[in-house]
Amino acid sequence: MADDGPSLTASSSEAHDRDRSHAWYKPGEKLELSPYTLDIFQNYTQIPADQVAAHIIRVREKAWEVYPYPCIGNFRFLDFAIIESPIFTTALSKLKSGGKYLDLGCCFAQDLRALVYAGIPSENLYGADLQSGFIDLSYELFKDGDSLKSTFFKGDIFDFSTFTPIRGNTSDQTLFQKIKGDIDIISARSFLHLFGPEQEFKAACQIVEILKDKPGSIMVGRQVGSFTPGIESISLAGREVFRHDPQTWKEFWNRVGEATNTKWDVQAKLLELSPDVKDSLKAVELSNIETRGWLEFVITRL
Repeated sequence: MADDGPSLTASSSEAHDRDRSHAWYKPGEKLELSPYTLDIFQNYTQIPADQVAAHIIRVREKAWEVYPYPCIGNFRFLDFAIIESPIFTTALSKLKSGGKYLDLGCCFAQDLRALVYAGIPSENLYGADLQSGFIDLSYELFKDGDSLKSTFFKGDIFDFSTFTPIRGNTSDQTLFQKIKGDIDIISARSFLHLFGPEQEFKAACQIVEILKDKPGSIMVGRQVGSFTPGIESISLAGREVFRHDPQTWKEFWNRVGEATNTKWDVQAKLLELSPDVKDSLKAVELSNIETRGWLEFVITRL
């Protein structure tokens, strides 16, 4: 799978993919920490600077056994994209005023922790993933099991009835049904690109149902795109997907809008991939990856 994030469906042929000879598995000694990553692990997670790398590598090895995604092998779960997002200031304003945020396909939910570090009340932040092992490990990674008041759900995007709180407010088993339709911001990083075209469309329509039914509701994210958009094959998940560029992404959301009777402002750009990401993609894409890029987007309800 040419992606950097968690899937919502488990593969029955996972075992061989845990081989650490894969191109997307970066040895621990090659781990490089950004200044922000070091800062949040020192001051939020309270780990001494000289122990941060070893701690991250240790948790990464456990996560690799949950599922060997490229984002795990390449340490891309250390990308705190929300702090560099064009909506960061808007997000802080909305969330400090009581707005709700959902990290969909959250894996380690690192952006959720970045928001807490920025002063957002953690009880207004939610995460969801089909792989509950990643959610459990996120508490180990960030050492906030006793302080974080966010709620995490295990669930399938195609069936809201499966969303069950597994961390945080687990006493209310109907919590997701209560917050569905009341979410101000959804982060969908490396999420929709996991699905074939039909499922991708259905998942996007489901996201519309989760977001608050009012102008200004936002979905923000990043996923693998292409400078020559079209159907491509990926090996890790054994499926065909559509790699979008900004124009096809806007057309896709026009279709979603027509199907859900909503309208959306779609801001998207396609960025070049770094050489190391291209190298990792060569191991999982079954087609030419030279045209691949990061499709970054902000989608706002009108």
